[in-house]
Amino acid sequence: MRIISGRYKGRVLYSPKSKLIRPTSDKIKEFIFDYIGETIKDAVVLDLYSGTGNLSVEALSRGARFAVLVDNSKEAIRLIYRNLELTNFLSHSQIVEQDVLRYLKKAIRHNKNKFDIILADPPYFVNNYQYIFEYIGSDNLLQYGGFFVLEHSSQKKIDVHLVSLVKETTKVFGDTAVTFYKKKGNPLATWNISGNI
Repeated sequence: MRIISGRYKGRVLYSPKSKLIRPTSDKIKEFIFDYIGETIKDAVVLDLYSGTGNLSVEALSRGARFAVLVDNSKEAIRLIYRNLELTNFLSHSQIVEQDVLRYLKKAIRHNKNKFDIILADPPYFVNNYQYIFEYIGSDNLLQYGGFFVLEHSSQKKIDVHLVSLVKETTKVFGDTAVTFYKKKGNPLATWNISGNI
């Protein structure tokens, strides 16, 4: 696991010992940031189910201004801290040890500043995607024109009809799929989430 581009290009990051933490592969990470492109410059990033902090560190290395990393695993929080310390990005980040949905519920009420990019890599067994979309699609979390990037099982089809979050593309990498949404309009959603494509 390494930083692909930017200030700390080539720097090797600390990896998890537990199989419960699944870092985003370099191939998928490169696709995500190539798609986001120059939007990352000076962006404020929210990294949900952050795991190792891999995606936030990449974002900061590429010029993001600040990152908030949320995870409720103590091992993940330790890894996040070590990787941010390794890259001198602790002062450009906030680590939140909390359940993601609880964090989102609180953030939409109390956040004064919206995020430019939201990244989410929930465990593949998670089935409550509708709540994630409901919170992220609210008026108070993601900037209009901002990206929501969701990593999920390629075996799980997520049909979301949302005025505020418009699906742009999905790319499959074996067991993993990455779907990009862009924030537009006002939130209005219906859900149809099934187990298989």
